[in-house]
Order: sequence, then structure tokens, then C-alpha cells
Amino acid sequence: MTGFAKIEKEFPEGRIVSEARSLNSRYLEMNIRLPRADYASEQKLRDLVKRHVKRGKVDVTIKWEKSSDEIAIPRVNENVVRQYVAMAKDLKENYGLTGDLTIENVLALKDVFAYEENNNLPEDVLMAACSDLIAALNEERAREGEHIRNDLLGRLDTITSNLSGIEAGWPGVIKAHEERLRSRIAEITQSLAVDETRVLQEVAIYMERIDISEEIVRLTGHLDNFRGTLASLEAMGRKLDFIIQEMVRETNTIGSKSNDLHINERVIGIKVEIEKMREQVQNVE
Repeated sequence: MTGFAKIEKEFPEGRIVSEARSLNSRYLEMNIRLPRADYASEQKLRDLVKRHVKRGKVDVTIKWEKSSDEIAIPRVNENVVRQYVAMAKDLKENYGLTGDLTIENVLALKDVFAYEENNNLPEDVLMAACSDLIAALNEERAREGEHIRNDLLGRLDTITSNLSGIEAGWPGVIKAHEERLRSRIAEITQSLAVDETRVLQEVAIYMERIDISEEIVRLTGHLDNFRGTLASLEAMGRKLDFIIQEMVRETNTIGSKSNDLHINERVIGIKVEIEKMREQVQNVE
């Protein structure tokens, strides 16, 4: 599910600005950006996200703004000093120059000193900030999840209504077929006397060929399973995806067995709702 969260926290050492954004994805993908490369902290942060997010593309950005009155720490850039000394030696040997480098000369040279700020973010501060950030992100995702849940429940109700219509209309299809069969036999034999045994045999064969009672029972069970899964507190996205595949299978079978216009219209209605549910389930963790 999509979501966005931003948290800013002040500390004596500075300020943390953290942002998290989640997008829909079939699997869990993470992109972590920290103020300084620190594999140990990054791995712990990844583990934290995994504990609270099971599905989606999650981007986390942490910015560490130090207090402005903190002084940078100077250090000697040893490589630069060595290069200056070597250059001075070459000048004396190759050009006959005289004189020696003094500490005063060296201190006046460019880039002899490097100023290094301690940008390390305390790990306990980092993890506390990230924990609050992921909690805020999940609150946003939960709000969206509630909207998706209500939408899915409404579509389940529509499918159930169509399925009830199919179940109620199916006996009428058999009855209509029986009447057509009697009419054709009477027309062929040019007699009003119809062989009831033959008619019943043909009707039984027809009923067996187009019997959709098992598909209706199984599809009803899948709808109940879907509702029960929505009420669960566990990660459910992949399970719902699987249930939808089974719903599609049963619906297609009902459609292939039926040659009744009204039943096929309801089958199409069910397929439309299932396809919309399939799209929504991609947003569910």
C-alpha cells in the first residue's frame, strides 16, 4: 500500500529529518539513504523495516543536521605534505635551488590541513527515529488499507448477489430446455404423444453437462474465505491473490457451461468485479 511519513526530531547534537515513502509492489523492496555510509546501521534499519512491512517498495531517507556551533576537527593531510616535501627535493636536485622547508613554510601551503566533521549519527538515536518513522508510515498505510478493505467488501457483495441470481435462475434454464426438447420431439414425430422416458434421459444428460452446482458451492466458499482473510490481522496480500485466481477459475467454468443469456450477463458482472478486486489486491500487504 502507498503511504508517506515525515518526522523531524531535535537533539542536543543536532536534528534528524527522516522521510519514508511506500509504493505498491508484489514483493518487499527497500532503498535506504543514510547521512553516512554505515553498513551496520543500514542493516539494522533494513531488519526494522522487514519486521513491520511485508510487501511494497519502501524508500527511507535520513538526514542528520548537526548543531551549527560545533567546530570541525582539523587533521594533517599527510599525503599532501609528503608530496610537497618530495617536490621541494626535486626542485633542489634538478634546478640547483637552495633552502629548506620549515614548519612555517609547510603551514602556509594549500591543503596541508583537512577539516573533518564528526557526522556519525548515534545508532540509538537513529533506530529510535526510524522506529517512529515506520510506525507513522504504517498508520498512513493502514488508513489507505481501510478504504481498500471497504471497496473489496462492496465488490464481494456484488459478486454474491450475482451468484445468487445465477443459482436461482439455473433451474429455469433446465425447465426451458425440457420444454424445448418436448416441442422438438412432438414436431419431429408429428404426434402429441411424447416418450417421457426419452425426454427424461435427454434432460438428465443435459443437466449433467451444464451442472454448475459444484462451481457455485466452491465460488461461495472462496468468497467466504476472502471475507475471513480480510478480517485477519496477518499479512494477506498474497493469499488474497491466490483466492482470486480460484474465483476466476470457478467463474470461467460457470460461463463455459451456461448458454443462457441472463446467466452469462451475471457471469460477466462477476468477472468485472473480480478483475477490479485483482487490481486492488496488488495494493494489499
